[in-house]
Parts: sequence; C-alpha cells; structure tokens
Amino acid sequence: MTDSTDTTTGILNVLILSGHMTIEHDNVYRSFRLHNQWLTTVLEDTGRFKVRVTEDPRGLTSSIIDRYDVIIVIFEGRDGYFDTAEGFGAETDAALLKFVHDDGKGIVWFHGSAAQEPDWDIPDEYNIMRGSRMTVAGGLRPRPWGEALLRTTQPRHAITDGINDTWTVTGDDILVGVEILDGAQVLLTTFDDLEAYEKAPVWPMSHYPVAIPPEGIPALPGMNTEQPIAWINEYGAGRSFTITIGHDIDTFRRIEFIRMFPRGVEWAAIGEVTLEGPNRRGERRFLPWPYYNHEG
Repeated sequence: MTDSTDTTTGILNVLILSGHMTIEHDNVYRSFRLHNQWLTTVLEDTGRFKVRVTEDPRGLTSSIIDRYDVIIVIFEGRDGYFDTAEGFGAETDAALLKFVHDDGKGIVWFHGSAAQEPDWDIPDEYNIMRGSRMTVAGGLRPRPWGEALLRTTQPRHAITDGINDTWTVTGDDILVGVEILDGAQVLLTTFDDLEAYEKAPVWPMSHYPVAIPPEGIPALPGMNTEQPIAWINEYGAGRSFTITIGHDIDTFRRIEFIRMFPRGVEWAAIGEVTLEGPNRRGERRFLPWPYYNHEG
C-alpha cells in the first residue's frame, strides 16, 4: 500500500474527480465547479485536508490516484438524466477499485454521483463498494421540492457524533428509493411521506425519469418509510462514504453538514475520526463560513 498521507503534518490528500455533469449541475445558474469549491473550502478549513480537483478523470491511472488518501466523486458522466452515462473507463475503474479494496484507502460518492443504471458502462462492483444500488427501476426518484427533515440514525457512528437528532435542508434534491445492501451502515434518513407527493403542484418532474408502478405513486418502493440519505460501507481493506444531499449552497451552510462531511471523508481515508466540529464559542462566533478557520 502506498502511504500518501503527509506524516509530518497529518494532512490527508484528497482528489476530487469531477466534470461531465448533468445540466441540473452544469448550467448558468448552478455549476458543479461551485460544489468543488465549497467542498474544498469546508475540508481545507479544518486543517486536516489538502484538496486537488480534476475535471476529466477518465483515463487516470494508479500512478496518479495512488498519490492520494481519499477520492471524492462528483461525476455523473452524462448531460441529461435520460442519457446513458459514460464511466471512467476500464483503466481508471481498475485503479479505483484497487485503491479502496486492496490499498485500504477511501472513496466518497457525492450527491447524484452514486446513481448507476445496469446498462451503463460502469462496473457493478462500484455498487458493491458503495453498499447500495440507486436505479430508476429500483425506485430512485427525487422527493417533491421543499424543506426536508433529516434524522440522524441511532446508534451513532463517530461521523455523526454531536449532530442534532433531526435537522433540515431546503432546496436540495432529496433522492429516495435507494436499495441498501447487506453490511452498509446508514447514517442519515428522511421520511418519504406520500402526502408530500399528493400536495406537490407537479410530480414527477418531466426532466427526471421515474418508474411509477401500475398501482400509482403510493406503490413506489420505500414510500412512507425512512429512506437513506447518507451511509458507509467497508469494501475489502478500504471504505466508502456516500451522501446524496448537496445540491445547493443552503446545505453546505448547515452546521450539521459542516461537522459531518469532513468526518465522513476522514473516516473513508483512514478508518477513524479525529475531527471535532467547528468551534463558534466566544470570539470565534465571528468566524465566517465554514466556521473552522483552523489558523484562528
């Protein structure tokens, strides 16, 4: 295993694999580059991470990937939600699977990057790595837009230590209908209530594929149950952390997200959590977002 951690500073090296996003995340009003920027800021402000970004990861080899401790995937490989996604390519797929399974490092799947249809040119082994499947046929769908109440699962994992039992996000794409595989541990859920669909002005939205059963919306998989929003999974010697919120800046400003996300990245990288949440007591209450400011 290649040890990429800077042992003199304790810095963990992060590579964001980005680019080729759907129009929902790549338009004049919302750019995936802002997501890259916000995640970089949240992580580096803790003093624990150094982040690099590539906007075309297809064809990356182990000679590049192995220099890092953890990979964050913000890559959908398609322009529209009805398009067939193009993956990283066989060489990069092999490098990433080795990176986690054999080398004992970590990978983070952010927002819609965790969706994977069986007819895409993407290995099913990624689903095994994530401990989940997110497919239209399996019920994947965005909840009707609005404020969503998230629940932190019990018993707590170190990633969610100190986070409120319940918290909200507004204006996010809340993806439900996720199949969690055996062995994965769910960290966050939201209740997918039928009433939200019945009150929505329009659902489903025309730009997003949804497989509605003949019995109608009430028969959608997972309806009126707690649905996973974030989860972890051990894969070989390494670890995977998936979180499907993160569509808008509102989520990035939530103190629970600011506390949780860096911990999830750290756990994926090294298998333990050392980070505490941002300290806003005393004079530190004047700190700007994201409230860590490790040099202060």
